[in-house]
Amino acid sequence: MNILYVCTWNIFRSMSAEYLSKKYIENKNITGILVSSAWTEANPEPPFASTLERLKFYWCDASHHQQRKISAEILRQQNLIICMSEHHRKSVNELWFEAVLFNEVAYNRTEDVLDDTEYIQINGPQLDLEEYVKNIVDYIHEGIPFIIKNILKK
Repeated sequence: MNILYVCTWNIFRSMSAEYLSKKYIENKNITGILVSSAWTEANPEPPFASTLERLKFYWCDASHHQQRKISAEILRQQNLIICMSEHHRKSVNELWFEAVLFNEVAYNRTEDVLDDTEYIQINGPQLDLEEYVKNIVDYIHEGIPFIIKNILKK
């Protein structure tokens, strides 16, 4: 099974989900699941340093991560496309592919994994980027076992 995580830049949320999933799959000796990630609209740039640092906390090395932009060719190779937010799902749907939200698969909830703009709206205008990154990577880390277990059930 090929799983693709999708977010806006592929240097934070989807990248974290990819590497945290790979680590979980490796630690649990699960076979038959390949995981990757891609972006919808960003310009090429390196991952956030704070994201790489937080992933190291979970024994994930994403230092050689390469962004990929979604395309029909990439999407065609996937069995499951998991988007971080509804607007990412819309981008996938515009290419005529189906997708689900991270929170739908992990927690059976139709809500986004917050981007920085949404996070500021909820937590106020004083965004502490380090705290935001830590909270979101931790949230994704907590959801990965549920994602993989729900996938294996099907």
